[in-house]
Amino acid sequence: METHNLSAPVRSSERVLLRIPIRVEGKDASGDAFEENTHTLVVNRSGGLIVVSHVLQPGAMIRVTNTRSQISCSFEVVMQAASSLSGKPEWGVKCLEPEVEIWGVHFPPRTEEPAQAELTHVLLGCQECFSQEVAALTMPQFRTLAARSSLPRPCPKCHTTTEWKPPVMEADPEGLMPSVPARLASGPPLRHAIEKGLDELMLVKIPVEVRLPDGREENCRTENLSGSVLCFTSSLGMEPGDRVYVSMGLDPPAERRSIPASISWRRPPKGEGRALYGAKLERRV
Repeated sequence: METHNLSAPVRSSERVLLRIPIRVEGKDASGDAFEENTHTLVVNRSGGLIVVSHVLQPGAMIRVTNTRSQISCSFEVVMQAASSLSGKPEWGVKCLEPEVEIWGVHFPPRTEEPAQAELTHVLLGCQECFSQEVAALTMPQFRTLAARSSLPRPCPKCHTTTEWKPPVMEADPEGLMPSVPARLASGPPLRHAIEKGLDELMLVKIPVEVRLPDGREENCRTENLSGSVLCFTSSLGMEPGDRVYVSMGLDPPAERRSIPASISWRRPPKGEGRALYGAKLERRV
């Protein structure tokens, strides 16, 4: 797992930005035992990117506990991230017990995803058993979800078709890292929430075209979004305060709108290559 690159490496499942409280136990690079309460930054089926202030040795074994669920399993330290999203030491780790869903989210293997070019990955929760899954949806399925705020899907735990909704997330003040979902979305449909600027953060990966005033543009995917903020990765080299225009795949191509926005933050703050951006959408009445 390449933790120094924000572009998607070869993975067994889609990776998502998600802040999950964890406890890490093991030995640091000096051989001293430590225990640290911290959190994840990025998670997927086979591992993740975690914040640990102690210096770790690549190849070392550590024990990670999800402090919300108290589920634990063993991980191998893969490498230290060359650039930091949090400003603290970050480590790529590989899960040694992939059958244990330590993150509380089911990540279907890529082989389970339909062989179609345009897939939108959305974190959904079953309204019956409250299990959560990163679902690979076609664009028509996603538009149905956006219109209804729910989608009928087979639930492997309920053993029947149930309604699934995007969990409402909490985020840090910059909107960078969504935390463990607090509840299932309710109220107005997802499209209404986005169009009216409601600040309900959803973990949604939809296509988005980002265009700069000088004509440079790039096709990206969101990492998460709310009614007023979206988070995405890009190689356009933007800085906080820059004005951009975004067109989101939520709309059919014939109805796609170019929405003005301003860059709020960039992580990492310096360096070349792809970076993670937060953009504030400018809404029109």
